[in-house]
Amino acid sequence: MEFEIFEKYSYFGLFLILLIEESGIPIPIPGDLFIAATAALPDSNYLFIVTTVTISTLVGSTILFSLSKNFGYKLLLKYGKRIKFTPEKIKRIQKWFEKYGMWAIVIGRLIPGLRTVTPFTAGLFNLTYKKFWVSTLLAALIWANVYYLIGRFFNQIIEVLN
Repeated sequence: MEFEIFEKYSYFGLFLILLIEESGIPIPIPGDLFIAATAALPDSNYLFIVTTVTISTLVGSTILFSLSKNFGYKLLLKYGKRIKFTPEKIKRIQKWFEKYGMWAIVIGRLIPGLRTVTPFTAGLFNLTYKKFWVSTLLAALIWANVYYLIGRFFNQIIEVLN
């Protein structure tokens, strides 16, 4: 009974929080904790959580990726010198990203702090939508499963303590 309201809206709330975070808007608590908290609820549903995380990640990241793809490179060329990004350095990074882009996205999305930087960088260096979505989908599935398992672990601890 005590979790009834939270359980009722948990998937929608999780979706909104992750959508906001994945769109590049900073929130004070990382989305990882919300995934684990939702998974820790007594009647959490694995399929709903993984689906919610995956869809919100794809939608939010695509927003950030698209903004970066359309405006990021122009801004980088205009203001890059201020943050020590010379045209030569930009070309080196772009070549590296063309070679390792998909794996860079998967790995970058799994590292807290790089999760929202990754789609921005992918758009900035003109990765294709297809490569972006495939690598983001893979990373989202891994991310959702890891934090689902963490949440279920804490659920079992809570049950033992009660």
